[in-house]
This record gives sequence, C-alpha cells and structure tokens, in this order.
Amino acid sequence: MKLSPPIRPSETLPATGVEDQRLPPRLPPKRQRRRSLTPRTVKGWFMLLVILPTLLVGTYYVTYAADLYQSESQLLVRGRGGGGASAAGGIIAAVTGGGGGGRGGMDEARAVAAYIDSIDALNGLQRSLDLVSIWRRPEADLVSRLRSEDPPAERLLNYYRRRVTVSYDIETNITTLRVLAYRPSDAKEIAEALIALSENLVNRFSARTASDTIRVAREEVEIAERRVLAAREALNSFREREQALDPTRSAGAAIENVSRLEALLAQTRAELQEKRAFMRPDNPQIQVLNNRIAALVAQVGAERARTTRGEEGLTQQLSGFERLQLEREFAEKQLTSAISSLESARADAQRQAVFLMRVVEPNLPERALFPKAFFNTVTVFAGLTILFGIGWLLVAGAREHAS
Repeated sequence: MKLSPPIRPSETLPATGVEDQRLPPRLPPKRQRRRSLTPRTVKGWFMLLVILPTLLVGTYYVTYAADLYQSESQLLVRGRGGGGASAAGGIIAAVTGGGGGGRGGMDEARAVAAYIDSIDALNGLQRSLDLVSIWRRPEADLVSRLRSEDPPAERLLNYYRRRVTVSYDIETNITTLRVLAYRPSDAKEIAEALIALSENLVNRFSARTASDTIRVAREEVEIAERRVLAAREALNSFREREQALDPTRSAGAAIENVSRLEALLAQTRAELQEKRAFMRPDNPQIQVLNNRIAALVAQVGAERARTTRGEEGLTQQLSGFERLQLEREFAEKQLTSAISSLESARADAQRQAVFLMRVVEPNLPERALFPKAFFNTVTVFAGLTILFGIGWLLVAGAREHAS
C-alpha cells in the first residue's frame, strides 16, 4: 500500500484545490537593514571628532594666542657657617628640627617655596604691583588673559598659580622660580618682587630664631640674678638680726678663747700640785691657786655654754650662716653659668642665622617661550586620536554583541 506524503496546513489540497484554513500562513521574516562600519563612515567621524578640533586648536595657537614671556631665577637658603645651617636654637630647634651640615636649610627652603605658592605672597605682590593690570595687558588674548577686572581672591590665586610656578630640588637644595607675563619687563618685575618677599621671610625666620634663643637664655640670667639678690638679702638680714658680721670668725674666736682658758687652767693646776708638795694646806698661796682654778673652771664653762646654748648659741648662728652662705655661693655659680649660656646663645644665634642667596638672578626674556603651539597641537591630536580609537572599538564591540 502506497502512502501519500504528509500535507502541511498551508498547502493546497491536491484533490480538492481548497486551501487549509486551520492556521494562518507563515510569512518569511523581513530583513532589517543594518548600517555597516564602512571606511567612509569611520573617516567621517574621525574628521569630525579629531581633525576638526585639532585644526581649531592649531589655528588658535598660530593666529590668536598671545605670547607669554618667562623669567626664571634660582634661590638657595644657606647659613652663615657656609653649610646651610638651619634656623635652630632653643625652642625653635625642637620645633623645626633644624641642623647644620651641607644639607641644612631644607626646612627654610621648603617654607620659601610654600610661601611663594600661597595667598600671602599674592597679597604681598599686590601691595607693590598691579597684578590685574599686568595680566590684562592689551596684547593678551581673551582665552588666556585674566577675565575679571576685580576678581575674587580665590580666582586670582588660581590664575596666579598658573602664571607663577616654584619647584624645590631636594638634592641641590635649590628653589627654582618661573614667572609668566605678556611683557618681558612684567615677568622680571614680578620675579624680583617675589624674591624680595622671600628674603624678608627668611630674615624673619632668623630674627625669630635669635630672639627666642636669646630670650630663653636671658630669662635664665634673670632667674639667677633674682636668686643671688635673695640670698644676699637673707644673709644681710641674718647679720643684722644676730649682730654678727661673720659668725664663723666669732665661733673661731670663742673656741680659741676656751682653748686659752683651758691651757691656763691646766698650768694653774700643775702649779698647785707643785706647791702642795712642800707647803702646808693653809698657806695663802695654796688658797690663791685654788681660787684661780675655780675662776678658770667657771670661765671655761661659761664660754662653752655661750657657744652651744639654745638658739642663741654660736653653733646655731654658725649653722644658719653657713646655710645662707652656701645658698649665695650656689646662686652666684648659677648666675655665672647663665651669663655664659647667654653669650653662647648669642654666638649660636649669629652662627645659625639663615639668609637667601640668589644663585641665578631673574632674567629679562627676549623671546616668548609660551604657548608651545606645535607641541600643544600634536598633544591634542594624539589625545583625541587615542580617545576616538577607544570609543570606536567600544561601539563596534557593542554592535557585534547586539547582532
């Protein structure tokens, strides 16, 4: 038995010629038109996004951008000792950590660089120069010039930092200052004014260092002087109260007197013993000697009691006098040491003072170094080309992923 092939719903029945109406006919999908990344399309976008901006930038630099003249100078902070000693001494030494040696003055050099880049230097310049007029010269173009005639301090500082740059070389300890202006004389004048302000700053460092160092030493001298005066006043009050100019001598005289009386007493006793050997006890000479011995014993006892009796004795006087004398000696030694320290502090302040040395004077430029038209144009072209390539690769990858 021969089987006929299966009939699809969309086919017309061969026997009847009637079309099957059970399902709608399936139509072939329409082809979507896709824009391909042709070389002409890539070239068009490249011309629009890369070549046209590069031409605009190049045209600006060649035909419109104003010339900028650069004045450059180099500075060095050194100490009087020749080794670039840092401003250190007393309290400042602990704060700044300055030191001598060939690499000294680094803290001050960094401070000078930071000062030149600060608003304080800008304010100092404005006291002697009209910076707004200098950076709004008629020859300046509208793109690079200072736009506002009365700019806020923050905006003027930002523009100042684009026109004044300072760098510090830690190896050579040299600070390089570069100033840009639309006129050569303006650039040199600004550089000279900044160097003068920096010199004043370094001089203030030295003056503050010397002042603090000497001030601490002078305070020590004043303390020692007050101690010496107090010790001398206490000693004078003791002498007036005790009615004794030098209790040490009084004690020596009292001891010498007791010794002399004891010697005389011993001699009298020996004489008495000698006469008792051949005289009767009721002999007047024996009685005289006994009376003399009794008087000497009483005198020796009185002298010894006077030197050791209570707070009024010579022993107490001598103790108080020696304590005051020792205090005065210590105070005088402290004063001598403080005076020596003061002289040393003055010498150190002179030796450790720093000053700013001009290695290279600000020059008067003869040729404009900026703007660098060719370099900037090539940089813009290279940057836009790289960005265009990256963007085009991203677009191509996205389309390929979507297909």
